[in-house]
Amino acid sequence: MRIWTGPLTSRRGTVIRVNVKLYGTLPQRFRDYDMHKGLVVELDEGARIVDLKEHLHITPADGGVVAMDGRVVRGDEVLKNGACVQILQQVHGG
Repeated sequence: MRIWTGPLTSRRGTVIRVNVKLYGTLPQRFRDYDMHKGLVVELDEGARIVDLKEHLHITPADGGVVAMDGRVVRGDEVLKNGACVQILQQVHGG
């Protein structure tokens, strides 16, 4: 996982930054994950929720519900620069 602090441009064009907060056991996958700050992830403009999850190696079985800026969203939703994305893990058991 990379945390970027560089310029907001890439070879392909404009780059966006999103703040990602992980719940359940997902934070354990990232060694220096800060529960209060989350992760800052940089992706190409036009990236979708599904692209973010792929970038973070979160499979459909891992992440159950995704919210962006407090609103539940589908995988095809386009990410917004500066958005706060929360990925909540599915709960199993009985």
